[in-house]
Amino acid sequence: MEDKKELTKDLLTASFRELVLQIPFEKITIKMITDGAGVIRPTFYKHFQDKYEVLEWILKTEIKDKIQVLIDNNMEEDIFRLLCNCLEKDHAFYRKAYEITGQNSFEELMSDYIYHLFLQILSKYPLKAPDKLAILTIEAIARFYTFGLADSLKYWICQDTPFSGEEVHAAYNYIIRNSVLDLLEYPLR
Repeated sequence: MEDKKELTKDLLTASFRELVLQIPFEKITIKMITDGAGVIRPTFYKHFQDKYEVLEWILKTEIKDKIQVLIDNNMEEDIFRLLCNCLEKDHAFYRKAYEITGQNSFEELMSDYIYHLFLQILSKYPLKAPDKLAILTIEAIARFYTFGLADSLKYWICQDTPFSGEEVHAAYNYIIRNSVLDLLEYPLR
């Protein structure tokens, strides 16, 4: 029974993804999603509240869950590489996702996720010199790096820059290793 439920959720998600690539998000209806998945409208509501929740589900399953495995296994050094690879792998979808504006925009979802990701990592390792850095709370540091990283990822995906995910990872990993990690008692530094 659980397999059928997951299969249906996958069909709805796949239908949504196809629609995002073809028409503006604002014009996508639940009926369009269910027609593409070959299910009836009430079936959609057994799995998702609305189309924004489908977008959140994609972010969770395709990025968040994968990155959480790295964090759980103390492999933080690979997080940004994985994030770039996930975005690059489905570049066309994420480019369209970034076009979604408003309260539950993909940009807002991604920024919120990156902020909480930084908080999780910064909370895992203590600051090297907490007295000297008292003004820089973990929240302030997370906000600072979130703004730069979230905006840079959006620019990379939306502006068709000539850089691969690996090149973006290498550049930003250099910045992170030489700034964020300098603040922390990070064991692999």
